[in-house]
Amino acid sequence: MDSSQGETSDAAAAAAPHGVIRASGLKGRSFELTGTFPVPSQSADEMPHPTAQRDRDGASPCNTRGSAWAVKQSAARANLRAAGWKDEDFSKPVITVAATYSNALPCNNHMQVLAEAVAARVEQLGGKALVCYAPVISDGESMGTSAMRYSLPSRELIADCVETAHEGYLADGLVVLGGCDKSVPGALMPLARLDACGVFVYGGAALPGHHP
Repeated sequence: MDSSQGETSDAAAAAAPHGVIRASGLKGRSFELTGTFPVPSQSADEMPHPTAQRDRDGASPCNTRGSAWAVKQSAARANLRAAGWKDEDFSKPVITVAATYSNALPCNNHMQVLAEAVAARVEQLGGKALVCYAPVISDGESMGTSAMRYSLPSRELIADCVETAHEGYLADGLVVLGGCDKSVPGALMPLARLDACGVFVYGGAALPGHHP
Protein backbone atom coordinates (compact mmCIF):
# COMPACT_ATOMS: atom_id res chain seq x y z
CA MET A 1 0.00 0.00 0.00
CA ASP A 2 1.38 3.44 -0.93
CA SER A 3 1.14 6.49 1.29
CA SER A 4 -1.80 7.97 -0.61
CA GLN A 5 -3.85 4.81 -0.05
CA GLY A 6 -3.01 4.90 3.65
CA GLU A 7 -4.12 8.52 3.92
CA THR A 8 -7.39 7.70 2.16
CA SER A 9 -8.03 4.78 4.53
CA ASP A 10 -7.28 6.91 7.60
CA ALA A 11 -9.59 9.65 6.37
CA ALA A 12 -12.42 7.15 5.80
CA ALA A 13 -11.98 5.70 9.29
CA ALA A 14 -12.01 9.15 10.85
CA ALA A 15 -15.18 10.04 8.94
CA ALA A 16 -17.03 6.90 10.06
CA PRO A 17 -19.83 7.51 12.60
CA HIS A 18 -19.07 6.65 16.23
CA GLY A 19 -19.70 2.97 16.93
CA VAL A 20 -19.47 1.96 13.27
CA ILE A 21 -16.60 0.36 11.41
CA ARG A 22 -16.19 -0.10 7.70
CA ALA A 23 -16.42 -3.61 6.31
CA SER A 24 -14.25 -4.46 3.36
CA GLY A 25 -15.67 -6.59 0.57
CA LEU A 26 -13.81 -9.62 1.93
CA LYS A 27 -15.09 -9.09 5.47
CA GLY A 28 -18.61 -8.51 4.17
CA ARG A 29 -18.39 -11.83 2.35
CA SER A 30 -17.19 -13.48 5.56
CA PHE A 31 -20.29 -12.20 7.30
CA GLU A 32 -22.45 -13.75 4.59
CA LEU A 33 -20.72 -17.11 4.96
CA THR A 34 -20.74 -17.23 8.77
CA GLY A 35 -24.32 -16.07 9.17
CA THR A 36 -23.85 -12.94 11.25
CA PHE A 37 -27.04 -10.93 11.56
CA PRO A 38 -27.78 -8.68 9.84
CA VAL A 39 -25.51 -9.31 6.88
CA PRO A 40 -23.79 -5.98 6.18
CA SER A 41 -24.97 -4.25 3.04
CA GLN A 42 -22.30 -4.15 0.36
CA SER A 43 -23.64 -0.80 -0.74
CA ALA A 44 -23.63 0.77 2.71
CA ASP A 45 -20.50 -1.20 3.62
CA GLU A 46 -21.11 -0.62 7.33
CA MET A 47 -21.76 -2.79 10.38
CA PRO A 48 -22.04 -2.20 14.14
CA HIS A 49 -18.74 -1.97 15.93
CA PRO A 50 -18.19 -5.06 18.16
CA THR A 51 -18.11 -2.89 21.29
CA ALA A 52 -20.86 -0.45 20.29
CA GLN A 53 -23.64 -2.27 22.19
CA ARG A 54 -21.60 -4.24 24.72
CA ASP A 55 -22.34 -3.53 28.37
CA ARG A 56 -19.69 -5.71 29.95
CA ASP A 57 -16.24 -7.02 29.14
CA GLY A 58 -15.79 -9.94 26.81
CA ALA A 59 -17.31 -11.16 23.56
CA SER A 60 -20.66 -12.88 23.32
CA PRO A 61 -21.09 -15.67 20.78
CA CYS A 62 -24.81 -15.75 21.58
CA ASN A 63 -26.40 -12.39 20.87
CA THR A 64 -25.90 -8.79 19.81
CA ARG A 65 -24.87 -7.63 23.27
CA GLY A 66 -21.26 -8.59 22.66
CA SER A 67 -19.05 -9.27 19.65
CA ALA A 68 -21.40 -11.67 17.87
CA TRP A 69 -21.07 -9.26 14.95
CA ALA A 70 -17.34 -9.86 14.65
CA VAL A 71 -15.99 -12.37 12.15
CA LYS A 72 -13.67 -13.74 14.85
CA GLN A 73 -16.77 -15.20 16.59
CA SER A 74 -17.76 -17.32 13.60
CA ALA A 75 -16.37 -20.47 15.25
CA ALA A 76 -18.49 -19.82 18.35
CA ARG A 77 -21.59 -19.39 16.22
CA ALA A 78 -20.73 -22.56 14.32
CA ASN A 79 -20.70 -24.50 17.59
CA LEU A 80 -24.03 -22.99 18.61
CA ARG A 81 -25.47 -23.99 15.26
CA ALA A 82 -24.17 -27.52 15.79
CA ALA A 83 -26.05 -27.51 19.13
CA GLY A 84 -29.28 -26.69 17.31
CA TRP A 85 -29.39 -22.89 17.15
CA LYS A 86 -31.31 -21.46 14.19
CA ASP A 87 -30.78 -18.22 12.30
CA GLU A 88 -33.40 -16.36 14.29
CA ASP A 89 -31.95 -17.46 17.66
CA PHE A 90 -28.96 -15.15 17.30
CA SER A 91 -31.11 -12.05 17.60
CA LYS A 92 -33.07 -13.24 20.66
CA PRO A 93 -32.35 -12.46 24.32
CA VAL A 94 -30.51 -15.40 25.88
CA ILE A 95 -32.05 -16.56 29.16
CA THR A 96 -30.12 -18.86 31.48
CA VAL A 97 -32.36 -21.50 33.05
CA ALA A 98 -30.35 -22.96 35.92
CA ALA A 99 -31.68 -25.84 38.00
CA THR A 100 -30.27 -27.54 41.09
CA TYR A 101 -30.96 -31.10 40.01
CA SER A 102 -30.22 -34.54 41.41
CA ASN A 103 -32.17 -37.79 41.31
CA ALA A 104 -30.85 -38.65 44.79
CA LEU A 105 -33.34 -36.63 46.87
CA PRO A 106 -37.09 -35.98 46.56
CA CYS A 107 -36.98 -32.18 46.80
CA ASN A 108 -34.76 -31.78 43.74
CA ASN A 109 -35.40 -34.84 41.57
CA HIS A 110 -38.09 -33.01 39.59
CA MET A 111 -36.00 -29.94 38.80
CA GLN A 112 -35.07 -31.26 35.37
CA VAL A 113 -38.74 -31.41 34.42
CA LEU A 114 -39.35 -27.90 35.76
CA ALA A 115 -36.28 -26.54 33.95
CA GLU A 116 -37.49 -27.99 30.66
CA ALA A 117 -40.92 -26.41 31.23
CA VAL A 118 -39.36 -23.01 31.97
CA ALA A 119 -37.09 -23.28 28.94
CA ALA A 120 -40.04 -24.12 26.70
CA ARG A 121 -41.93 -21.07 27.98
CA VAL A 122 -38.89 -18.85 27.41
CA GLU A 123 -38.78 -20.03 23.81
CA GLN A 124 -42.52 -19.41 23.39
CA LEU A 125 -42.09 -15.83 24.60
CA GLY A 126 -39.35 -15.11 22.07
CA GLY A 127 -36.19 -15.82 24.07
CA LYS A 128 -33.47 -18.41 23.67
CA ALA A 129 -33.07 -20.69 26.69
CA LEU A 130 -29.63 -21.72 27.91
CA VAL A 131 -30.18 -24.66 30.28
CA CYS A 132 -27.65 -25.73 32.91
CA TYR A 133 -27.70 -27.89 36.04
CA ALA A 134 -25.88 -27.60 39.34
CA PRO A 135 -25.14 -30.47 41.78
CA VAL A 136 -27.05 -30.89 45.03
CA ILE A 137 -25.87 -32.47 48.30
CA SER A 138 -28.54 -33.55 50.75
CA ASP A 139 -27.99 -32.40 54.34
CA GLY A 140 -30.10 -35.24 55.69
CA GLU A 141 -28.54 -38.00 53.61
CA SER A 142 -24.97 -36.90 54.27
CA MET A 143 -25.45 -36.41 58.02
CA GLY A 144 -23.26 -38.56 60.25
CA THR A 145 -20.84 -39.41 57.44
CA SER A 146 -17.77 -37.85 55.89
CA ALA A 147 -20.06 -36.61 53.10
CA MET A 148 -21.13 -33.84 55.50
CA ARG A 149 -17.90 -32.06 54.55
CA TYR A 150 -19.43 -31.33 51.17
CA SER A 151 -22.81 -30.02 52.27
CA LEU A 152 -21.97 -26.42 53.19
CA PRO A 153 -19.33 -25.98 50.43
CA SER A 154 -21.95 -27.15 47.94
CA ARG A 155 -23.77 -23.85 48.50
CA GLU A 156 -20.83 -21.93 47.03
CA LEU A 157 -20.42 -24.53 44.31
CA ILE A 158 -24.04 -24.14 43.20
CA ALA A 159 -23.68 -20.36 43.11
CA ASP A 160 -20.44 -20.66 41.14
CA CYS A 161 -21.99 -23.12 38.66
CA VAL A 162 -24.94 -20.84 37.96
CA GLU A 163 -22.74 -17.75 37.67
CA THR A 164 -20.26 -19.56 35.42
CA ALA A 165 -22.95 -20.73 32.99
CA HIS A 166 -24.67 -17.34 32.93
CA GLU A 167 -21.53 -15.24 32.53
CA GLY A 168 -19.71 -17.77 30.38
CA TYR A 169 -22.27 -17.24 27.62
CA LEU A 170 -23.01 -13.60 28.51
CA ALA A 171 -26.71 -14.32 28.76
CA ASP A 172 -29.23 -11.54 29.24
CA GLY A 173 -31.63 -12.93 31.87
CA LEU A 174 -31.56 -15.59 34.57
CA VAL A 175 -34.14 -18.00 35.99
CA VAL A 176 -32.88 -20.20 38.84
CA LEU A 177 -34.70 -23.18 40.34
CA GLY A 178 -34.01 -24.48 43.85
CA GLY A 179 -35.56 -27.08 46.13
CA CYS A 180 -34.10 -27.62 49.58
CA ASP A 181 -30.98 -27.63 51.74
CA LYS A 182 -28.14 -25.62 50.19
CA SER A 183 -29.80 -25.40 46.79
CA VAL A 184 -31.99 -22.48 47.89
CA PRO A 185 -29.24 -20.09 49.07
CA GLY A 186 -26.90 -21.40 46.39
CA ALA A 187 -29.44 -20.54 43.71
CA LEU A 188 -30.19 -17.10 45.16
CA MET A 189 -26.58 -15.97 45.63
CA PRO A 190 -25.65 -15.49 41.94
CA LEU A 191 -28.65 -13.20 41.43
CA ALA A 192 -27.30 -10.87 44.12
CA ARG A 193 -23.63 -11.28 43.24
CA LEU A 194 -24.22 -10.43 39.58
CA ASP A 195 -27.03 -7.94 40.20
CA ALA A 196 -28.64 -10.00 37.46
CA CYS A 197 -31.96 -9.43 35.77
CA GLY A 198 -33.63 -12.62 36.93
CA VAL A 199 -35.85 -14.53 39.32
CA PHE A 200 -35.58 -17.44 41.74
CA VAL A 201 -38.31 -20.08 41.58
CA TYR A 202 -38.87 -22.44 44.48
CA GLY A 203 -39.49 -25.95 43.23
CA GLY A 204 -42.07 -26.80 45.89
CA ALA A 205 -42.13 -29.03 48.94
CA ALA A 206 -40.94 -32.62 48.59
CA LEU A 207 -43.77 -35.05 47.99
CA PRO A 208 -44.05 -38.36 49.86
CA GLY A 209 -42.05 -41.12 48.24
CA HIS A 210 -43.22 -44.61 47.36
CA HIS A 211 -41.29 -47.75 48.18
CA PRO A 212 -41.86 -50.56 45.66
